[in-house]
Amino acid sequence: MGKKMNTNLTASQAIKIARDYQKKYNLYGVIHDDVQKSVRFYDEFYRIKGSAWLVLADITPKDYEGDDEITFVVSDEEGVVDHVLDHNGIPQRYHIPSNRDYSDEEFEAIFDDENDE
Repeated sequence: MGKKMNTNLTASQAIKIARDYQKKYNLYGVIHDDVQKSVRFYDEFYRIKGSAWLVLADITPKDYEGDDEITFVVSDEEGVVDHVLDHNGIPQRYHIPSNRDYSDEEFEAIFDDENDE
């Protein structure tokens, strides 16, 4: 009765991709080895071309409102983390530099009041 999934990645590979991303960007949470507990597969997922693996990271105990997990959304087609759903379900893309990350020189050039006269 169970239908065979045609995927590029396995659940274990999705966990490794999520853990590597988590380490690279110093993100919190515990991704458990138990695939049944940590991984979900979707044929379609918002903002993803093709299928997606959702790898859950437990963030308990926590001191704030929101879910007790963050979710790494791994593209099955590309084999990378596309984005992370934070504890409020808001997509975060840590691998894309923010426009707000200015160097000291850039910050001074933009916000230097003396040159605005």
